[in-house]
Amino acid sequence: MKKTIIFLLATLCLSFALFAKNRSTLDFKSTALPTDTLKKDSTDPVCGMKVKAGSNRTILYQKTVFGFCSESCKKRFSQEPKKYIKN
Repeated sequence: MKKTIIFLLATLCLSFALFAKNRSTLDFKSTALPTDTLKKDSTDPVCGMKVKAGSNRTILYQKTVFGFCSESCKKRFSQEPKKYIKN
């Protein structure tokens, strides 16, 4: 009986650990956002540089298309979009 309880507790702990690991992966995936073509000239929310219309270096976030001057700015934004959006 004790072995069964210990086995169940160990299984539960392992399941929780795997869930927590997958949850952090899911949180990252939720910020890996879809892209679109920039419809009008814009400003990169990360560094403030101008981005011309037609750029496909974009991310769609909260129904708004954000354009980026570089892949590194796009990546930084995708990891923490709320940090770069002014409310």
